[in-house]
Amino acid sequence: MEEKNSLLNQAYPTESAGRVMTVHVPVATPEATIADIERMLLKRAKEFESIQYVYLVNQAGRLVGVISIKEVFQQQKSLPVARFMVTDLVTVRPHTDQERVVHLALAHNLKAVPVVDKNGGFLGAVLSDTLLQTLYREVSEDMLRLAGIKRSEAMFDNVLKIPLSRSLEHRLPWLLLGLLGGLLAAGIISRFEQTLAQNLVLAAFIPLMVYMADAVGTQMEAFIIRDLAVNPGLNFLAYLLRHLLVTLLIGLITSALLVAISWFLYGSVKIGLVLGLSLFFAITSSVLTGLCIPYMFGRLRLDPANASGPVATIAQDLLSVTIFFLIASWLL
Repeated sequence: MEEKNSLLNQAYPTESAGRVMTVHVPVATPEATIADIERMLLKRAKEFESIQYVYLVNQAGRLVGVISIKEVFQQQKSLPVARFMVTDLVTVRPHTDQERVVHLALAHNLKAVPVVDKNGGFLGAVLSDTLLQTLYREVSEDMLRLAGIKRSEAMFDNVLKIPLSRSLEHRLPWLLLGLLGGLLAAGIISRFEQTLAQNLVLAAFIPLMVYMADAVGTQMEAFIIRDLAVNPGLNFLAYLLRHLLVTLLIGLITSALLVAISWFLYGSVKIGLVLGLSLFFAITSSVLTGLCIPYMFGRLRLDPANASGPVATIAQDLLSVTIFFLIASWLL
């Protein structure tokens, strides 16, 4: 039985639902009674990897409903199971990415997710243990990418045993990209040397501009990476406009606070306006790096989590610095 399930799973891509599903789950017909289900469970309990749900399949093999074990043991034995089955099903196809399966399970509070073919035929289910393992692995991969580690395989590297060249291959490319971005940012600042020399206080606020815009962008990156995994058919224009509205409000509130605080500290209306406007437009620009870059990665069929690290950060830092000094040179 184990060997049969293993051979079936090998037919699907490595990180797909089909690769991690099991066929060893309770299956019955909608015509069965509650008593029939109970007898089947008691007789074949050892054959199943999970008995959280009973999957109800018609004569054509199509999944038509599901009922939880808790529901089975709460109902009268003589009643048909079809009376209590859930027909509004959340299902996945065997080639669905494992990460999407996990997000669907979390979004719909499911302990297992059924897998069906293009005709709705029942193939198996991805169980809770597998969902938790996949969630842990995907979160670990995303955290590594946020740290600038390029390849997901790096999470399995033993630093003391792998060749030094492999460690460099996994980590150095993104860091070199960050180095290049830092040099470009320094070049931008040097072009506004005169403005900075005349208003040295501006130098103290460069980290603030960069941090605030990066922080807002990182929040949006987390949202869109999650939402693209749950809903690949996401209406991006509506999604973009909604985030833009929220970002504009965040920019207005934080900029107003910065203007008030800087005016109190330095007694200069112009410095306050420069800082407030710069922060507002820097935060607003984070919509481009926080949403558009991950979305572009997704459209190119690349993992959008790659965009949540150095690529978006570098782009946002350059935008923030440029906006800051353009506004400063204009108003001062």
